[in-house]
Amino acid sequence: MVDGQLLVVDDEQDITAVLEEHFSARGYAVDVAHNGGDALVLAAARRPDTVVLDITMPGPDGSEVLSRLRAVDPTIAVVMLTGNGDEDLARWLLRAGAFDYIRKPFELDVLERVVTAAVAAGRRV
Repeated sequence: MVDGQLLVVDDEQDITAVLEEHFSARGYAVDVAHNGGDALVLAAARRPDTVVLDITMPGPDGSEVLSRLRAVDPTIAVVMLTGNGDEDLARWLLRAGAFDYIRKPFELDVLERVVTAAVAAGRRV
């Protein structure tokens, strides 16, 4: 049984590979995109339960992708990844509809707990 459909979006292929392997091993179906444009196409086609989304990347950046995802389907939970320690940005992301944000470098177990909660929250909507 699949625990949920995830879309992992990050321009760093090492990160997407680790996250794809980690979450696939835990029963999630995982799609990967390396830029904002591909993320929007995959999200429209696959309707993931949760998107794990980097902020800084080519194409539309993570904040723009978040805005577009929320406009198209507000039930998709979006967990933002950021290497930026800007607390104002973090507050803006939460106001813009992000489920949560995780700072890089992150602990896989912390991200897993947030993703599990995000999938569950999205299913309750």
